[in-house]
Formats: sequence, C-alpha cells, structure tokens
Amino acid sequence: MATMAQTRDRPEIRFHDEISSEWERLHQSRTFKARTAAMFDLLGNADLNGQRWLDAGCGTGTLSRLLAARGCDVTGVDASSEMIAAARERPADRLTFRQIPTIANLPFADRSFDGVLCASVLEYVPDVAQCLAQIHRVLRPGGLLLVSIPNRGSLLRQGYKLAHVASSRVLARPLFRYLAFSRLDTTPAVMQGLLRQHGLTMLGVSFGGSPLPPALDRRPAVGTLINILARRHD
Repeated sequence: MATMAQTRDRPEIRFHDEISSEWERLHQSRTFKARTAAMFDLLGNADLNGQRWLDAGCGTGTLSRLLAARGCDVTGVDASSEMIAAARERPADRLTFRQIPTIANLPFADRSFDGVLCASVLEYVPDVAQCLAQIHRVLRPGGLLLVSIPNRGSLLRQGYKLAHVASSRVLARPLFRYLAFSRLDTTPAVMQGLLRQHGLTMLGVSFGGSPLPPALDRRPAVGTLINILARRHD
C-alpha cells in the first residue's frame, strides 16, 4: 500500500498539486463544462436522492458538488493534498473530502456506495485493473460507475500526443501538460471487456472533452474522452 510520503514522490501527484489553483477556473471554461455535460448526460434523470456516492479522484470537488446537488451524500478522495485543501475551502452539506494515497486501495468497507464517479483518473494510475477491482468492491450490487478515460480513437488526442512528442513548447502549455503523465488511452470495446472482468456491465457510452462544438466533440473520432456508465452486476 502506498504511503503519503510515497504519494508525494509520484510525479503525476506533484503535477496535480501544482495545478490545483487553476483547477476551478478550468472547470468553469466552456470546454470543461461541455465535457462534464457529456459525462453526466449518461445519468439522465436518474433519481440519486439519498444515495451515497464516492468521487474517486475528486480534485477540487467540482463534480462532487454536482452530485451533491442531486441529493447524494458524496465522499471525495484524491491523492493530491493541494487538491483536497482547495476542495475543503468550499465546505457544503452532503460533502466530505479526504486525502488517500491511491484509489487502488480504497479505505472503505465492501458495498459502501450506491455509485462511484471516476472522472479522468484511470489514465494516471499504475494499475487500472486493481482500481476497478476496488471500485467493484465498494459498490453495492446494482450500484453505478460513471467513468471517463482518454479516447484512443480521437484524432484530436492523437494530434495532441504527436505535438507533445515533437515540441517541448507544447508541453509547457497548461492545456497539454497532462500528456507527460497520462499513461493510458483506450477504446469502448477494450473498456467493456475490462469492466466485465471486474463484475461491471457497460450500460452506455458517449464521447466528449475537446474544445470543438458539441456536434463534433461527441463523435467517436473527435472527443478526447470516452464516458462510460456501468453497473455492478453481482
């Protein structure tokens, strides 16, 4: 199990510590609002009132607050101490924030949550399978997982990666700095198989995440993120 000291030594965590002061501003941008909308649209009008949700990799708590606004009790966890500190600066009912070393070892009892949100987190972790196993463990049977992960089929993401490799100037821009730490991109078919291996059934998929208008952004060849809604089936 990772300790807090080991967490501070991980470059992807230091990166998120460094950008914590920018995170809320980014989430207020048109691009981030559009990507959040594309993800949350998968929940539709589901009644979440009174449910208990985990935001695994909550950052400064922006998406935790959206869940709380739908009547959930939300626990947000993150490995970045600076992100958690920023999240706690905006206390609210139904919200609890906690720093943990890794979502690969969640400090919660089995079947603790009705839902888990994991937005743009799995690409940074060393062991995606272990994280999914933990998410399955803490979900109750029938509970929901709402997850986003980089889209291997996105021509735009492929272009970003090529530009990152070709030019250090691209890496220096805040919009692209994450590419130095983002380990993983995938496809819906691969994710469907991985989820199935961990007791989760894919219910829906969408695309988003690019700065382009929604009519383009939500196409599989454009959106830089795959959004998935899944359910624990046992």
